[in-house]
Order: sequence, then C-alpha cells, then structure tokens
Amino acid sequence: EIDWISAEGDYACLHTQKQKHLVRETLNELQQQLDPAHFVRTHRSTIVNVDRIKELELLSHGDALIILKDGAQLPLSRNYRSSFMLLFQNRD
Repeated sequence: EIDWISAEGDYACLHTQKQKHLVRETLNELQQQLDPAHFVRTHRSTIVNVDRIKELELLSHGDALIILKDGAQLPLSRNYRSSFMLLFQNRD
C-alpha cells in the first residue's frame, strides 16, 4: 500500500512501508487514478495517503508539517491546506 508519492523529475516515486518504486507518470496523472477519499495533494511535489498520517504540526505563515506513522515528515503548503483539511478532518 502506498504511503506517499513524491515528484522525481519526469517520474513519480511511490513510497511504501518498505520500498520505493519509480514510475514514469506525473503527479497529476497519478492523482487522477488514485481514490480521492484516501489520497490528497499536500504540496506541488507530494501526494499523501491520509490513512498513514500520525499527526499534523502547524508551522508559521500557514504552512504545516505532516508526520506519517513511519516517521516521514512531509510539507503541507498553504496552497493545498484547505483541500487537505477537508479530507483529513472527515476521515474515519
């Protein structure tokens, strides 16, 4: 199961609990294929599986840091904050 996805040039890197997989697709292409009830864009270079989130740490100027259950720390930018918060607050 995918924990999060990062942009890597012309590729996207799918991060799972134990491995990373490079695929030749953009984040926009991948985002259209993923379930919007579980995956949300948090930064121009990051998509996160909300089921893997442990906590959200608020930073200055409207930015935040997402901390996953495996300890990974990912940015939440102001541009994506409102759509992220809607999904994050309404998760099961």
